[in-house]
Amino acid sequence: MKVALVGATGMTGRHVLPELLARGHDVVAVGRNPEKLAALDPRAERRIGDFDRPETLPAALAGVDAVAYVAHAKHTGLVHGAMAPDTPLVVTGSVRVFTKLPDPAAESVRTALYELGKSQRPSVVLLPSMIYGAAEDRNVGRVLRFLARFPRAVPIPVPLPDGGRHTVQPIHVDDLASCVVSAIERVSTLGRTPIIVAGPEPITYARFMRECAAAIGRRVWIVPVPVRLLVGIARVAKAIGLRVPFDALELRRAAEDKAFDVTQMHEALGIVPRAFAEGVRQKAEAKAY
Repeated sequence: MKVALVGATGMTGRHVLPELLARGHDVVAVGRNPEKLAALDPRAERRIGDFDRPETLPAALAGVDAVAYVAHAKHTGLVHGAMAPDTPLVVTGSVRVFTKLPDPAAESVRTALYELGKSQRPSVVLLPSMIYGAAEDRNVGRVLRFLARFPRAVPIPVPLPDGGRHTVQPIHVDDLASCVVSAIERVSTLGRTPIIVAGPEPITYARFMRECAAAIGRRVWIVPVPVRLLVGIARVAKAIGLRVPFDALELRRAAEDKAFDVTQMHEALGIVPRAFAEGVRQKAEAKAY
């Protein structure tokens, strides 16, 4: 197929692009920065598509068999409106739609789901969990950078909300890329139910931290701290201009259990993701942090 990849220069897009090419598809890389587009694989066609200039989008998305939108879900309406009526669309959102906390990012994904639900366009929304593995991932990367500052011999004290007993289910960026490509190839048969894209199993934050440490030859000592205390410290630090690894909302979300059934991911997309221990070890070995 000829596939327009919107957000091709972003973290996810740069992993989806080679997967599409490897599977024999023609790719139209769509982005707003000509220099970043020029750095992509030369086999991809480049087109400018800028959400701040919506008039550029119809030409960027013209003449393709499918569109994969892997940038921020808040612009789904612009992409949807600029496409030919019957062209299939794959969108990446986030499992943040399930949070019970006030979250503008989660609300933008809910809006995207609603907008696509009103249309008759063949489409599927993928809902990835915490994405890691790319050099610039915000979560695992900063944990590894933090832990790497300490010597190997001494256990590193790490305060975690409620002792890290809550769960998370990270997905490696390459596994997410495989899911995006599979969804593009199967979109007409997938129906319209959003598909959760997550790691093979939920793990506690304590285990998450220990496996990050093990990947770079460190050890951690988990220090249980009430989540409210950590949130208060983060808010005070922000108020006085100090930089902290995690903000108040992230800490509050760390007190939510994020555990998901990935049966649909296996059965509908045919993707079995790697375990977190394997993925974080690969990231550490590649020095991608």
